Amino acid sequence: MASSEALQLHKDRLSAEELNLQDPYVSSSLSLFAIHNVVRRNLASCAEHAKTVTGSNVAPFITYAKYTLHVTGDQLESVEKIWFPVFSEYDSRFSAQTMAHAPLKEKVALLNEMLTTENTLESNLPTKIADTFTELRNEIEVQYDIEEDLSNCLGRRVPLDKIKAMEKQQEERRKADVKTYGHLWTAVYMLRSLNPKERAIFPPGIPKFVASGMLTAGAMQFRKYVSSLFD
Repeated sequence: MASSEALQLHKDRLSAEELNLQDPYVSSSLSLFAIHNVVRRNLASCAEHAKTVTGSNVAPFITYAKYTLHVTGDQLESVEKIWFPVFSEYDSRFSAQTMAHAPLKEKVALLNEMLTTENTLESNLPTKIADTFTELRNEIEVQYDIEEDLSNCLGRRVPLDKIKAMEKQQEERRKADVKTYGHLWTAVYMLRSLNPKERAIFPPGIPKFVASGMLTAGAMQFRKYVSSLFD
């Protein structure tokens, strides 16, 4: 295949039927599209559930919302530090995306400040939190769409040895995250945020019965984690 030939990944069509997973450029790009969908869905979920926060569910909401903000911020930072500097050598439009992330990270920081047990239950603040999550979701959607289009247009121009080096750096970031939050928690957060077709191909190498067991165990761990924080 020509290096200039565009890839054809689409956020709504991530499945074994749609993608040639034997193509290393497709499998590498899949990670970007998958984590984008995870962030999209969880920001929307946080916006929806913020409106119904009460004393009985404020603890799990804050825990999940803050982790969602962590994943959002970490994803922005990882592409800025690892992927975009290399990609920009082949397409200068990637450089502009780092600047486009600044207002998104400001909104992530604002939401983190708003999410305390006391604040979240204050009059009218749940609505403000929900609105801010919606704003962040809408703003990040614009940038994600641009970055996915740029990723497809990049095609196969970046040499595979550079791709592998960046994937190794990304894996080191993932391992550091696991040390903080635990393997089960981080894996389950990802799995529960993917639709069935996405879950069948990402993350790679996880059999369906293992993923199912992890989802069940992860739900139990989440309840224990939340209760320990707010006992």
